[in-house]
Amino acid sequence: MELTAKRPKPAAYHNGMLLNRLFAVYLVTMLAGVVILQAESLLASHFENMFPFPLVIVSLGALILAFALLIASAIRLRPVFGVLRIGLGREDEPSKESQTNTALFRLYRLPYELLGGIFLFGLLFSLTFHGYDIVRNLLDENADGLRLLGTVAGEQSLFIFIAIVLFTSVRRILRPVLMRLQPLPSGFDGRASVAQPLVITYTCTFIVTILSLLQLAIVTARPHQAMDPYKFGIIALFYFIMGLSLFSYVTMQFRQELRGLVRGIRGLVGGYGLPLHEAGPILHDEAGELAIAYRELQTRINREYESLERELKLAYNVQQKLLPPGDLTIGAYRITARCQSYREVGGDFFDVVSLGPSRFAIMIGDVSGKGLPAALLMSAQLLVFRSEIRRNGSPSEVLARMNRQLCEAMGEEGSVTIGVGVIDLTNNQVQYASAGHLSPYVVAKDGRFKAVDCSSLPIGIDPEASYDEISLQLEDGDRFLLYTDGLIEAVNRQGDMYSFDGLEAEIATWEPAADLADVVDDWLARMDKESGPGQDDRTVVVLELAGEYRSVLAKLNLVSGEQGAAASAFDNPFMSREWSLRSKLGDERLIALKLGDWIAERWPECDIREDVQTAVCEAMINAIEHGNKLQPNKYVTLIAQIGGMLAVCRVYDEGGGYFPRLSRDEDEMRKKLESEDPRGWGLVMIDTLADYWTTGRDERGFYTELYFMRKSTEAAEGQPI
Repeated sequence: MELTAKRPKPAAYHNGMLLNRLFAVYLVTMLAGVVILQAESLLASHFENMFPFPLVIVSLGALILAFALLIASAIRLRPVFGVLRIGLGREDEPSKESQTNTALFRLYRLPYELLGGIFLFGLLFSLTFHGYDIVRNLLDENADGLRLLGTVAGEQSLFIFIAIVLFTSVRRILRPVLMRLQPLPSGFDGRASVAQPLVITYTCTFIVTILSLLQLAIVTARPHQAMDPYKFGIIALFYFIMGLSLFSYVTMQFRQELRGLVRGIRGLVGGYGLPLHEAGPILHDEAGELAIAYRELQTRINREYESLERELKLAYNVQQKLLPPGDLTIGAYRITARCQSYREVGGDFFDVVSLGPSRFAIMIGDVSGKGLPAALLMSAQLLVFRSEIRRNGSPSEVLARMNRQLCEAMGEEGSVTIGVGVIDLTNNQVQYASAGHLSPYVVAKDGRFKAVDCSSLPIGIDPEASYDEISLQLEDGDRFLLYTDGLIEAVNRQGDMYSFDGLEAEIATWEPAADLADVVDDWLARMDKESGPGQDDRTVVVLELAGEYRSVLAKLNLVSGEQGAAASAFDNPFMSREWSLRSKLGDERLIALKLGDWIAERWPECDIREDVQTAVCEAMINAIEHGNKLQPNKYVTLIAQIGGMLAVCRVYDEGGGYFPRLSRDEDEMRKKLESEDPRGWGLVMIDTLADYWTTGRDERGFYTELYFMRKSTEAAEGQPI
């Protein structure tokens, strides 16, 4: 296969395109002069003497003059075409620098050469065309010299008008080519003042106006010719409009050269609109130096802006890794949390921390302020909370310890509002304390809701502050809602605040059978549509008690002493074994065989080996399919612990967790028996073979936990042990 070289992209102003634009300017300007001449001829017969030729001849002369200017420009710009064709090269090559110098001089001088050339051409035209009349007027005192003076004044006015238009238009066309030759060679010293072109153009405009007024005065002052006052007014208005148009055109040209700089500087100040590809204004004068300084500033700010964007992206990634997954399952509880930052990083945060087999904590917080400072304080508070909550103590004690640490570290530089709840899986009680955070809501299954009034000073205000604490009892289907003020203070397009009324109206529409994650996502999507992203971070945390399974050990029908023995046996590392495998179906059978051998070794008189193997296999399959989503780079881990009376098997996955809903409804069970679809039978088998099972989360991740009681063969058959 042959590799073909990629054709280079043509320059924005290559040679042919530049000549085409110059010819268009020359032709349009000349034709504009013809139009002005015809308009003057229609106003007064005197003007017909300036160019006593038919319109076709005058137009043909204008076309020939445009071609002549194009040929002259092509000859003068040959060094420029050479530089554009071969490229700029390196600055340390003397030959390339010399060529660039020559090209810059030609580009810079061409508008001035056109201005002087048209001016000289106009003088030569008047001298050639009226030479005989001029000589006769000098020799004959009775000749009409006043008429000749008016005619010459009108001709020179027209030619100077054409020269000014060409001067300003060509400078504008050549500006991008000048910018292509940046940076300027070290030997180029062709700088001028911005006042130079301004003085030239305004002086020429003034001369055009004076000559036009002189011509008008001569026409109206001619003896033996009466002038209609209406025609006189029309002629005066014509010259006024022509002079005003010329003055406005020149002014707009110079004004536009600086407007780009003003817009760019405003963009830099506002932090937006930083395109590096836009050409700056003219070179070689004060405006050019300002353009170069602006581009240097622009490049530096773009570089720093890109660096800041990378840092903010890194900070955002770190912040997201600090937060737990947005969808969690712990025992009989489902947790859905969503955190939306107003900027790249924010000050809202939440956390879910396992405190053992039967307790876990949820927390929501809001740091005062926004942006990177709030994000740094948020990260610190999140780590402090995880450290303090694991030191035990009630939520109020945890908040008090966090408050003392923040006051010592920050002084009066910031404050944080936090709400902390500790949930007991054995009795579904919530111990809740708040440090200045908004009141949470408890939403019952039947749609009733109530606000939980419990709040104290925010963290960081008073190092000796104490925090109130209340106890809540959750029932099956209850939802516990935590949120931040960015949600309450959202304003819609009509200017109405969302407020607590909007929050309570939303809560009242929640359906208990609807999936919790779908409810929260739909709610926030509607808020974004109605109110936009808002002016603050938004965080929502909803805890739902599904109610199907509660405690871990309470339903094993053990006396209290045996419960303690079972729990201590589970925590004994010398009676534990651990296996891990990738998320690949089929490999779980090998681990189940090893677990069965260990059960047979520890409990030789107990005939539950096959039950344990089958139940654990189903739990590992659920972890592979539903937890890890069949992703082969994620692992499933089995930790088995066998005590004297109890065997506990934990199956961990690396996903966000899933909520296994097991229905014991007779109609559904009959449908499963009649159906050939094996899905859904795994939970039925686990529930049938294990004495008890539940789900939870700790520092290692989400797990399914299976309990097996030690039973002898005789006990299983209903005979006394």
